[in-house]
Amino acid sequence: VLWADILAGYALWMLMIYLTDVWKLKLTHAAGIVNVFLGLVGVIPFVLQFVVDSFLGNFWILLASSLSYCAGMGILTMSTPPVLADTLNTCNAYAPECIGNAHHMLFFAALVLIAVGISGHSVCLGGFLIEQSVEVNVIDFSGRSLLTLFGGNWPTFIFTVIVAFALPYIKPWSLRFGIPAMFMVLATVVFLSRSCSYSRDRPDGSPLTLLLKVLSAAAFKFFIPRPPSLTQYHGVLEYSVLVDEIPPLRCCRCLEKAAIILPNQTLEQQAQNQWKLSSLTQVRNAQYIIFMIPLAMAFVLWGLISSLSYTYFVEQAKTMNRKVGSLTVPITILLWFWAQGRRLFPRFLCSLWYAPVTGIAMSMILGVVCCITAGSVESRRLGVVKKHGLLHKPDEEVPMSVFWLVPQFVLLGAVDGLLEFSTAAILLNKFVFSWWKFMLTFVNLVHGLGCFGSVLTVYIAGEISNGGGHSGWFHDTLNESRIDKYYWMLAWLIACNVVPYLFLTCWYSYMNQKEQIATGETQPFCCCCC
Repeated sequence: VLWADILAGYALWMLMIYLTDVWKLKLTHAAGIVNVFLGLVGVIPFVLQFVVDSFLGNFWILLASSLSYCAGMGILTMSTPPVLADTLNTCNAYAPECIGNAHHMLFFAALVLIAVGISGHSVCLGGFLIEQSVEVNVIDFSGRSLLTLFGGNWPTFIFTVIVAFALPYIKPWSLRFGIPAMFMVLATVVFLSRSCSYSRDRPDGSPLTLLLKVLSAAAFKFFIPRPPSLTQYHGVLEYSVLVDEIPPLRCCRCLEKAAIILPNQTLEQQAQNQWKLSSLTQVRNAQYIIFMIPLAMAFVLWGLISSLSYTYFVEQAKTMNRKVGSLTVPITILLWFWAQGRRLFPRFLCSLWYAPVTGIAMSMILGVVCCITAGSVESRRLGVVKKHGLLHKPDEEVPMSVFWLVPQFVLLGAVDGLLEFSTAAILLNKFVFSWWKFMLTFVNLVHGLGCFGSVLTVYIAGEISNGGGHSGWFHDTLNESRIDKYYWMLAWLIACNVVPYLFLTCWYSYMNQKEQIATGETQPFCCCCC
């Protein structure tokens, strides 16, 4: 399943090229479609995680998502002009005149099914392997990326290199999409062949439901004063054994009222209605979730910049010289560089010195450097375009090596890897595994909203840049556009985002220090500690 994911991921990475080369869409329209797709990949896991935890478990969602993935890749193959040319009475060339409404409907339906498939795999694959007693690093399966390359072993690494070099040499788009579809079907059949021998844990409830129960119980007892005795709280022994005072968080203290035992009923009677009584352990988890929501909102801009590797970066690479001597390197080699930056940089940082919150701050700084680098390279590329008179010749190759793009792909991979690893490490330090998965899907949800927001950002930037009689930043083709200015704008946005993030981080660490003092675990205060 992992190898099929990798193969399909490389094929989907070329969606931007398919939309601009075959559909002949405008630059921003094609990027908008890809960004919406990436947004769905970020948002759907939040819903699926609730279904997994509440009703079906990992196996059935993994099976359903695999079938959805197979159907999506198959329909995506059918949406290419040659496949249904005879049935739809259309021409079979890869040209916009051969693409009708039926092709459009098949294409968009395929993207939705594929998004469901990717989301199901990202939610269930790690947990399912743990159920089978397979030793895995759960953080390796925490990424929202299409390519699960973070913890790849040597066979996976070799397979990735082969796919990166071989797939672009397959010219027909029906085969570029069809081969991954066949691999996905094969992977699903192999997965099903041992379905009777798999271990399946029963779902034990979603943390989202528990959070809502805590909020409901706290609202029900909102006007009840806090009792002076710890014995009037539910779950004291479970939560804090031999501790004179329960160590609370210094925010959302009102939620602790959800654990108050009312005097007019017995504990057994009140415990039957969990919407009116929660344990202190559940209250603490709910407090941490609400406590970290402002911190998670800092990841909206992550969605803005991480989507660049699937949109404008790809379009840049398509126009540039890919020859090394007499050899023409495939465009997907850049995605390989991105994947290695994502896989290796967090490990390199951990080998030196590492704190999760520091890793997030460093990823933001790298994001600024990435956007500045991308803007500088694009300015140079536009200079070459104007020098050789290629401004209105989008299909002509720009005489500038594609390897100028390697630094921005590596930097963006490092940003993605650091953010995913650091976020997973922070959450794993504060929550049990089930709550950790829930919070991780929430962060991915925020990331998906950032991908959706990139569509709005491009629209607003385009409207503002068009004002005052000026030529806007975005035009039909990349050569006519000023994407470099868009990159620099993103650099400013990320740089401005560092300030509120550092404020939230210091506030978080200060409140955490207060909690440690309350429990007797005093440590020197540092805004980089988590």
